[in-house]
Amino acid sequence: MPAQVLIVEDEESASRLIVSICSELGLSARTTRSGAQAKDLLAQAAQANQPFSAVVLDLVLAELDGFQVGQFVRGQPWGASLPLLVVSGVYKQPNPELMALLKPQAYFAKPFELARLREALVKACNVQGVATAVEGELAQKPASALFVELLRQKASSLLTLTQGTTVRLIHFEKGQVRFAQSSVKGELAGAAQVAAGAVKQASYDRAVAFAKQNKMALHEALAYSRVLTPEQLKQALKQQTMDASVNGLGWTQGTFRIDPQSAEQLAAVPEARTSPVALILEAAKRFGDPAAAREWLVARPQQHMTRSPELERELFAVKSAWPGEGVTPLAASQRLVSEALARVKPAELALLKWLCESGLVTLSGGAKAAAPAAKAAALSAENEDAGRKFTSDEDWSRRVIFAERDRLRDANHYQVLGVEPSAAPDRIKAAYFAAAKRFHSDAFSGQELGSARRAAEELFARVSEANTVLSNPSSRGDYDVYLDRKAKGLSTDVGAILRAEGIFQKGETLYKAGKFAEAEGAFRQAIGLNHAEAGFHAYLGMSIYRGRGKTQEALALVGKALEMDPRLRSATVFSAQLHEALGDVERAKAVLRKAIATDPEFDAAKSELSRLKRPPAEQKKGFLDRLLKK
Repeated sequence: MPAQVLIVEDEESASRLIVSICSELGLSARTTRSGAQAKDLLAQAAQANQPFSAVVLDLVLAELDGFQVGQFVRGQPWGASLPLLVVSGVYKQPNPELMALLKPQAYFAKPFELARLREALVKACNVQGVATAVEGELAQKPASALFVELLRQKASSLLTLTQGTTVRLIHFEKGQVRFAQSSVKGELAGAAQVAAGAVKQASYDRAVAFAKQNKMALHEALAYSRVLTPEQLKQALKQQTMDASVNGLGWTQGTFRIDPQSAEQLAAVPEARTSPVALILEAAKRFGDPAAAREWLVARPQQHMTRSPELERELFAVKSAWPGEGVTPLAASQRLVSEALARVKPAELALLKWLCESGLVTLSGGAKAAAPAAKAAALSAENEDAGRKFTSDEDWSRRVIFAERDRLRDANHYQVLGVEPSAAPDRIKAAYFAAAKRFHSDAFSGQELGSARRAAEELFARVSEANTVLSNPSSRGDYDVYLDRKAKGLSTDVGAILRAEGIFQKGETLYKAGKFAEAEGAFRQAIGLNHAEAGFHAYLGMSIYRGRGKTQEALALVGKALEMDPRLRSATVFSAQLHEALGDVERAKAVLRKAIATDPEFDAAKSELSRLKRPPAEQKKGFLDRLLKK
């Protein structure tokens, strides 16, 4: 018969989490919200000679609090040594006097770390054969290396990063970051929207108070209180996960702890799935120091570099986060770090250091091959080939290799394999085999190619990279989105997109409040981060018109927005209003009629057109005017 645990907890979400931990450990769990019932259950179990193995006890209950339950237990012969695991959302620090009476085996202040409670239950119930936590110092093993390790293992675990009183919890599910939490207020869901002015501080504070009062998670309170729309909440959770994870990656001091998590435990947290590789790339941008990176790399000149499979699968993410980077082509084919140091742009040294330190680029080799290899790496391709004589076959091979290298220099994965973007998986597979055979070292067996040998290796690596990305439906879908955004001139930098959206939301709030000059500044800042969002240009135009009365300048910006997205509703209504302001009412009507013909559900356009059709004396303020408090 499995060991039994009594859970005395009136917060339903916490109770469910503790039950899931017990289930994972093979323990039987009984729950109650009542302190009085807890006393009865404990006494009955003892009388039946089937006592509980441990009690998880919340100190603050609706009636007969946990202190009284604990004192009752300690006053019984069967309860003198019964393990008590005390939790509390009110008392962040245990009261020494009361703890001396209860003698708990462990004390947890909410929100407690599930991993530590799990470990306490293992000890209290003497559970055998259960995986234990892994702990260490970030100075010895950086957080980026932990991320890659969990990705490589496809682990479902909780990574806890601690530095002083600051704690960050990163939930991994099958190697991907599912969700991240933080004790830093500025990283909580909704905090970014408050900072951007999209959500009022008072509304946010009410949601925080509601969460505490009803003992629920903040994101649930934000949704229940309607402070955030479902889409805003989704964005807020994604932003929280990114900020908590990336800022945790930036720590060089502190401790880490890795605990396994069950499917039930993971199901209890929101899903804001993010690639660990993408988070590491963002951290490299935020915290990378080129000077420090150079110092770190200079200390490893004779190390050989190889791109890991995890990096190969997400090379397009590198191109997205670091447009035009030249690091990944060099970090392959066993090249030396010293060679990369000589060729990588100074600003990209931080990226190389983060890739190496995390394990996305693996380092191997040592001092034995250093002298000749370093000397060869220092030579340019021209010097390497100087004075050499090549046979006609070798010369032909070199010409072909260099021509293909130049032709494919800026090619995408489809172009590298020579297939259309609509190519079926079988076609991609066949194209890969053909291209790989063409550039494999066996194709040039016995030939002396000089510097062309490395060029052939680069081509083979690019073919392998293209196949890795395009043969996986998920990564191929992401890559197609990347290509589409790039072709349209849209930003492919996820961090910049999120920051631009937050600033735009702040601008909208300022605009609706009649603060047009401040709104104009916000919209210009958003465009600076992501110039390809049509809505940003439309609102910039209207803020210029409302604030400075420059109708023609405003109309040009709104017109640009419509060129970018002809179906953009806000820009259509803005265009009609600006034509009306210029005295061209018929043009305004034409704009609205055309929009309605294309989009019959465009109610705002119908309302504006109806207003314009009425005699001037009877016209009421339009839909957008009322909304924007004209």
